[in-house]
Amino acid sequence: MANSHRRIVAGLVLTTLLFVIPARLGSPSIAQESSLSEPTRSGWTNVSSLPSPPPMAGAMMAYSSEANRFVLFGGWDGGRGLDSTWVYDPGNRSWSALHPDVNPIGRGDGMFVYDERTDQFVLFGGWHEDANAAYTRLNDTWLFSLENIVWTERHPTVSPSARSDSQVAYEPLVGAVLLVGGFDGLAYLADVWSYAPSTDTWSPRPATVAPPPRADGRMVYIDGQNRFILFGGNDFSGPNYTFHHLADTWTYSWKANEWKGLPMQDGPSARDYPMFAFDPVTKLAFLSGGYGNGTILNDLWAFDTASDAWVDFSTTSSPPPRFAASGGFDRADHVLVLFSGLGNKGLLADTWHYASQLQSETSGLISPIVVVGVGALVAGLAVAIAVGLPRNKRSRELP
Repeated sequence: MANSHRRIVAGLVLTTLLFVIPARLGSPSIAQESSLSEPTRSGWTNVSSLPSPPPMAGAMMAYSSEANRFVLFGGWDGGRGLDSTWVYDPGNRSWSALHPDVNPIGRGDGMFVYDERTDQFVLFGGWHEDANAAYTRLNDTWLFSLENIVWTERHPTVSPSARSDSQVAYEPLVGAVLLVGGFDGLAYLADVWSYAPSTDTWSPRPATVAPPPRADGRMVYIDGQNRFILFGGNDFSGPNYTFHHLADTWTYSWKANEWKGLPMQDGPSARDYPMFAFDPVTKLAFLSGGYGNGTILNDLWAFDTASDAWVDFSTTSSPPPRFAASGGFDRADHVLVLFSGLGNKGLLADTWHYASQLQSETSGLISPIVVVGVGALVAGLAVAIAVGLPRNKRSRELP
């Protein structure tokens, strides 16, 4: 997390221990006209097991569609940034520590995505805490091969400036990563970049209209619509240089290089550090938890990409509030995986599944949704379809 953010959060966590404002709970309310009918929920399940990564926040986690595994790197455990690499098997609900010969320097809140074309994970930037407790923003670029368990540093001729806490997502049609803004240690940024792992090339993508500066919002790519959805963040523009959390929703077309703000009648409250992941079966982008206006949250929302409306999925029984968790969506098991985060009582490392059943009137498909909260953050949801699909596409053994 950003150094200014973390110092203030330390005090805010103590405050929220005394004054915890409950998140909105109860039956879902539908914002605007949605294509979804009323879902029947089966609730959250704690599926934590050992071994597991330690309690942490700000870790980076991404899903390999080739291996049907998640890789997690880094994070913050109360000391300096971590440099450990873990793999998570959502089908078996099991974590395994990996031991590559070389690791990037420990860090939190960097960019970490999976590139389908090269079958590698891409790491960029983040923050590193030095031995003297000074924070350094990074702008190094690395690739990680899960098949070979090898980290390789890249050396592109041009890179974005050093930063952490950017909004990022992967565009599979062009094989590139989209990076928006972030925090450089002094200022909140609004520049937009793309990275092509196959050519090791960073390129700026300026546009006539773009989201204002921010860090710690979240962005997902919407399959079938060839666009991105960005939500929230923090620009620290409040009175006397204090938190100013955002609740805006933006859409971006890569082909047109065009950003549009989406007017919302209702939706998630202003926040940063939520979990945001897209389910290609139900066409919903799930957002959970985060930190907003002095409160650590544990609500659950879904952005219906068919109607561009937010749907409140909050339930009366949820994992404890949290933010800065990690996770993503497992397409093989139709599960959303979440891990870790910072809660009202400190760092977490529990794993949760969220199971739900909903009817999509647009597709007519009934799909049980399973959310895996890995680690202590409500930043995770998962969608699992009760059909006998093979879980692994590859025959090779993985951790």
